Amino acid sequence: MNYTFKNTEINNEKASVFETKSLLYLIGKSPDKKHIEYITFDCFNDVSGIDKGFKNIWDIQSKNEANLSPKKIGKYLFTLFDNYLSSFNFKEFIFFCPKLKDDYKIDKGLLSYNLSNIVKSTFNRIKKGLEEEAKRVKGTTTDYSSKIDSFLSQVLFVEDNYTEYEYLKFITKFKNKNLKTDDFYLTVFKELRDIQSSKKNSYIENESIKEIMDVINFRRHLKILDIDTLLICRIIGCEIFQYSSIPLYFFELIKKLDVEDIKDILLNCNSNLSRCFFNKVSNKEFWKICESIINYLESNSITDTDSIFSSIFTTYVPKYKYLDEITIKYLIALITEGLE
Repeated sequence: MNYTFKNTEINNEKASVFETKSLLYLIGKSPDKKHIEYITFDCFNDVSGIDKGFKNIWDIQSKNEANLSPKKIGKYLFTLFDNYLSSFNFKEFIFFCPKLKDDYKIDKGLLSYNLSNIVKSTFNRIKKGLEEEAKRVKGTTTDYSSKIDSFLSQVLFVEDNYTEYEYLKFITKFKNKNLKTDDFYLTVFKELRDIQSSKKNSYIENESIKEIMDVINFRRHLKILDIDTLLICRIIGCEIFQYSSIPLYFFELIKKLDVEDIKDILLNCNSNLSRCFFNKVSNKEFWKICESIINYLESNSITDTDSIFSSIFTTYVPKYKYLDEITIKYLIALITEGLE
């Protein structure tokens, strides 16, 4: 059975910020974050995560609206409910919203909860709002009562409780989340928001797909590694995987070699860094090494690559063969230049 995209739109800045927050929640805070490989924008919903095999979808409806009434909440749950009825496998249904009124909730301290945490009178009004919206959109030919009950038992409410830069810190793989300033993270957040918004400029209303993987053809998505790459490049201060020149502080190490040897070394270093970063197994080691270099450079004015390597990595035993000495020195030179 086909899936047809409905009610796609280009949102305002306020909504875009909130949707970027929901994106970062999904890949930085969600219990299933390790399973998500792709994020789509305004296709299945405001934001949706998809796994590597295109078997499961994590669906988010985000509403940045203060003082949400129960009936409005029910109305806004409809897009999630409509996906619940789909033949596609939606693994989770998330309603991402500002903090709801305390008197709606049983345990007022929870920021993530299902509808069992909603007081009965409020729950009934939420359900009524969803029922009315389902009738308005789908008509009264089919009775959706039992499906609505089943759906409501699965919805996860997630309240927004963090700043833009805090959400971005969730996806940073540095142990020291404060290695960069809040203003730095806020700038990257805005860049990610703009990229996300630009992905929604195409028109896909009433387009249909037969399989989940077909959504990739519309180019309204990012890979998780795309987001990781953006972040690490901004932290280091250069487009590390597209660097076409010889890093200034690396030139001293190779200037006596002939041209062909220099080309081979640069090619191998670039290849090694890419292999380390884009491989899930070694990705953490890449971030760990970068953090060590940045920490050192923040407190030392040394720019000599050999000296920096000796100070940090004298006892370092490479965990992966492509993180050899010359590759790490190349990375040191890139970071030294990028941070200047």
